[in-house]
Amino acid sequence: MPGSTEARQKRAVVRTALIFALLRGAFAIVCVCLAVLTELPGWGRALLGLLAVLSLIPIPFTIVVVKERFCEIEGGEQNAADQY
Repeated sequence: MPGSTEARQKRAVVRTALIFALLRGAFAIVCVCLAVLTELPGWGRALLGLLAVLSLIPIPFTIVVVKERFCEIEGGEQNAADQY
């Protein structure tokens, strides 16, 4: 049943991308909370704000990676490589 294998692989890809995005988002929230709730100097707040923004930048690129991985799964590239 190759269809079920493809579906399982696709679910794993989506699950991994969601976990990645959630962890990045959680890190950004922690950085913002630390910048707002603690008494840091201006440069400390700016640094935490920068870290929050930089941690969110890779999230949109995961959509591209997920689409590419879906094409690989549908094309059977991994299954063909496993046969060698």
